[in-house]
Amino acid sequence: MAFTETRYESRVALAAAVAVRIADDLAAAIAKNGAASLIVPGGTTPVAVFDALAQMPLAWDKVTVLPCDERWVPRFHADSNEGLIHHHLQQGKAKAAKLLGLYRPLPTPSDALAEIAASLRTIPRPFSSVFLGMGEDGHFASLFPGRIETPAALDLNTGAEIMVLAEPAKGHPRIGLTLKALIDTPRVLLVVTGAEKRVVLGQAIANINDNGLPIAALLRQSRTPVDILLSE
Repeated sequence: MAFTETRYESRVALAAAVAVRIADDLAAAIAKNGAASLIVPGGTTPVAVFDALAQMPLAWDKVTVLPCDERWVPRFHADSNEGLIHHHLQQGKAKAAKLLGLYRPLPTPSDALAEIAASLRTIPRPFSSVFLGMGEDGHFASLFPGRIETPAALDLNTGAEIMVLAEPAKGHPRIGLTLKALIDTPRVLLVVTGAEKRVVLGQAIANINDNGLPIAALLRQSRTPVDILLSE
C-alpha cells in the first residue's frame, strides 16, 4: 500500500489544487517526452476540475485525453463521459487537446474491443496523469461491486487493459480501463468529495483486503502511489 490523504476546506479549493497537480504532471511529461496523456473520470466530481484545467497555459496540442470509462452512448448523449470532457475540458486554452473517446458507433462495447485496444497503443505511456473519482458504492471507472466482470478487471496479472460490462450498469452497457491499465502512471490522483463517500473510503481502508469495495484494490496495490484528495 502506498497512499496519502490531503484534505481541503472546500470543493473549490480541491478542484483548483487538482487542476494544478494535473497541469504540472502534463507539463513535465511534455518537457521530457514531447507529448502527454491524461486519464479522467466522468460524473459530477470532475466538472470543476475540468473548468479550471481548461484555463491552464499548456501545450495542449501535445496532450491526449481519454475517459477512464464510458457508457455505451455517443458523444452528444447527456450521459456521455466523452461529451462531458468535451464541454468542460476541451475548451478555452485546452481546446487543442486531442480527445480520444472509448465509444464507437457499434452495437455493443464488445464489438469495439479490438479497435479501442489499437487506439490505446497510440497514447503516450505510461499515462502522464491519471485522475479518478469514486462512487458511493466504492466503485471507480465502471469497476462496480458485485459485477461478474469486476474481479478479473481488478486482477493486476490480467493481460487485458479494457473491460466490458455487457449488462447495463446504471442504465447503460459500459466499457472502461482495467486497474492494471489505470495504474500505468507515476501517481494516481483519487478525488473523494462528500461525507457519504468519505465513510465508504474509510471502510475500504479499514478493510483493505476485502474485495467487496473495488476501491480497496486500488489502495492496496503497491505498484503506483495513490494521492487521495478530500473535501466536504
